[in-house]
Amino acid sequence: MADYTQPDVVPKRVRFFDGQYLEDQDFIDEQKFHLDRERRQSRLLRLTGVSFGLTVTVTSGEQFSIMVSAGTAVDALGRHLVLAADTTVSVGDLDGRQDIEVHLAYRETATDVAQTEGVASERRWDESPRIVVVAPDGATVVAPDDASPDLDGVPTVLLARLAVAEGGEVTVDRTAAQRSTLSVAGALGVGTDSPGSDLEIGDYGPRDRHLTFKTAGGDGHRSGIRLRAGSHSSNEGYSLEYDRRPVAGQGLHVRTYGPDDPEDGTTRLFVSPDGDVGIGTTVLDNTDAWDRVLDVVGAAKTRLSVRTANIEGRVVAHEGGAFGAAAGMAIGTVSASPLALVTAGAARLSVTANGDVGIGTTTPANIGLGNRHVEIRATSTVKLSVRTTNVVAAVFAHDQSVFGAPAGMSVGTLDQRPLSFFTTSTSRFTIGADGDISMGSEPFTARWTTKHVDTHEPPEPHLRLHRDDTASGGNRLFLELFQGHGNPLQADVFPSIRFHHSSRYWHRIEGRRDGIHIKTGDMGSDTHNALWAGGVHAESLTIGSVTIGAAELAVLKKLAAGELIMDIFSPRASRYAYSSDQVYNSGANHILAATNASVDYRRWQFKNPR
Repeated sequence: MADYTQPDVVPKRVRFFDGQYLEDQDFIDEQKFHLDRERRQSRLLRLTGVSFGLTVTVTSGEQFSIMVSAGTAVDALGRHLVLAADTTVSVGDLDGRQDIEVHLAYRETATDVAQTEGVASERRWDESPRIVVVAPDGATVVAPDDASPDLDGVPTVLLARLAVAEGGEVTVDRTAAQRSTLSVAGALGVGTDSPGSDLEIGDYGPRDRHLTFKTAGGDGHRSGIRLRAGSHSSNEGYSLEYDRRPVAGQGLHVRTYGPDDPEDGTTRLFVSPDGDVGIGTTVLDNTDAWDRVLDVVGAAKTRLSVRTANIEGRVVAHEGGAFGAAAGMAIGTVSASPLALVTAGAARLSVTANGDVGIGTTTPANIGLGNRHVEIRATSTVKLSVRTTNVVAAVFAHDQSVFGAPAGMSVGTLDQRPLSFFTTSTSRFTIGADGDISMGSEPFTARWTTKHVDTHEPPEPHLRLHRDDTASGGNRLFLELFQGHGNPLQADVFPSIRFHHSSRYWHRIEGRRDGIHIKTGDMGSDTHNALWAGGVHAESLTIGSVTIGAAELAVLKKLAAGELIMDIFSPRASRYAYSSDQVYNSGANHILAATNASVDYRRWQFKNPR
């Protein structure tokens, strides 16, 4: 009797020769050999799953009904399951159930009975698979109707999962379908016959090569490569995927899979279809419509590292402070290395490891006069601008004249604004836009000016201490030369003002304890100079050792005017002289003397010579 059982291994194949007597078992063994090789190859390549078609859909216009399209699959034993035509399956017996599974199972049925020499037997094997719909409670539905609903551990291919509502509505989850895969135990080469890796493509031949993954159109699918490690049950590894799902951010995703990641993974790097790149985000911030965007996002601290073997650079955005900086953005080096900003291939700004700053130089010359140094260097003219919306200020170092100033350094404003110097948050010295100089805080009570005020005078160079008639500040306007004197043993210092006309004359006004001295301009000389004045007002006048006061000057004034009237007294005779009323001769009177002072009409008056 013929044996149709397929053994695990078929080591022999039929050998044919002329005149050979063949029995049915010979032809059966021939089929066994080829079935063994076909199924063995499918098992070894692990082609298990749906290879083509076999899509489960809800039957249009019908309730409690699904349709499985024609297609091909391979089960775990390597058997090919070919569904020749679309098949409708009624699932009315499974209403109200969830997690229903649709399986495709191998079936082998002897058919086509024929009569041969008085013996009736089947002439064909029908391998049309059966569709078995199984609910979690064990209830089943099968197609065709005469097929066995019992799987009994038979290897199957899962096509979909269903949910059948009591009203007849069927929901299909096709993502559960078991898809056919290709797997080999050894290395696999594509374009090479000597693969050195598990999968190797190409042989360095002069041609383009691509590994391409294609999915159907629409926005519900993705394609890519997954790298998995760890135990079989752990969700651990990485993936590179082109994800078309809008909820994920359409584009290229590099994802991680770990204990803290969702089952679908966490996107760590994202490339949008426009070429923008996101690290830590799939929603790139391009509100200003830049041509290209690199968006790096972290929860509280984000760092970009640029390193060599010896230099470590950082760009960080931080909410809690970093490297001593307040929350915000920081850029620089962690190693003891300088930071430079470059344009047109040249370093424009440099910060040394010690914190010195150079603009136009990478070696700011800190000559030891301070802990920090800022240097701006150029070949001829250097300008430092400090600006607001309305004020433009600048600091210059220049080899040529700038704004009428000689070569050197200049500081000031480029618009109609004053320049002020301040200490302890208080303005001490201000140069106005018109050139006036003010010392003290606002409102300015007085100022130095070279501005030509009096139009009737020629505009000659001068310095003037000026106070407006509306300014407050007391009833005095004065210039003071002050010398401190904290040490009682310190020698006197004589504050002076010097007037100097080159090679012609020099004079000085010098203050001393005994008063004001007019002296020669030679500071090493005490020689006095003449004082010329239209009038001198003083309480006394000292000439040599003689001091003349107001009384003496009053006598001289009357004497000069011929108005001086006085007594003539002789200390020797102790007598006052006066003119008598007696005539001595026709031209003179007698002069008399008395011990008592004469009365007014007897006094003498000095007259200027005629």
